Amino acid sequence: MNKAISTIQYPTNTQLLGLSTNNIKGEKVMALIAINVRNQLRGNIKAIVWGDVVSEIEVETAAGNVTSVITTRSIKELKLEIGTEVLALVKATDVSIAKLN
Repeated sequence: MNKAISTIQYPTNTQLLGLSTNNIKGEKVMALIAINVRNQLRGNIKAIVWGDVVSEIEVETAAGNVTSVITTRSIKELKLEIGTEVLALVKATDVSIAKLN
């Protein structure tokens, strides 16, 4: 008896990340469909401290300011600038505690 051999279809990185490609104004962009990060803060970029390799972004949210360090290349590719509306995604695998007194 011959058994049919089925091929395994592995999801692409785009599918794994819940992203889809869209074509807006002739540019290929990635649109966020779903994400498992529960701590999400919507805000606007308040300041950018530029560095050669990594840069610091300060995001003003309703909960307060959030600072993120990401690659300078990512800032340029995402065309981020002061005033851009962004979503700060906070995913932590552990929480450290420091005594104040």
